[in-house]
Amino acid sequence: MAQYTFRLRGWHAVAGIVAVLAITLIQMNLRVRSIDDGLEDAVRQTLVNDYSGRGPKDIARMLAQSREGRPVDPLPEAVPRDIRFVSISAHGRARASEFVVRAEVTVDGGPPPDGRPVRYFRASRRVLEPGWRIVGESSAYHYYSALLP
Repeated sequence: MAQYTFRLRGWHAVAGIVAVLAITLIQMNLRVRSIDDGLEDAVRQTLVNDYSGRGPKDIARMLAQSREGRPVDPLPEAVPRDIRFVSISAHGRARASEFVVRAEVTVDGGPPPDGRPVRYFRASRRVLEPGWRIVGESSAYHYYSALLP
């Protein structure tokens, strides 16, 4: 078989590097998703549930108590909180079924009760009805790796 080798020198090498960087930056820019009011409301509702003791971890704890035969406390009411977004953004492919949302929040004008001002969530569109749903928690690693081509 024939073997081909390419050697880029001088301005050809610079042009090749610039082209690769440009394509990479364009692909990364296309993975930045826009945030609409429906997605903000879904994240806000998830945070209200978490701060009220109605989050997924609390429900899992209640299920474990019931399986063990211990009495289960009733599900607490959602406590209305003033949750404001300092910043909110999302990363993911355009045709992906879900993407990662980064939300920096304040609760009642101060830091959140759990001490985590920055939260990451996986979000997707609802299938049978309009709107958004929060699939679960995520991490900074998944948020930033969603930018990579």
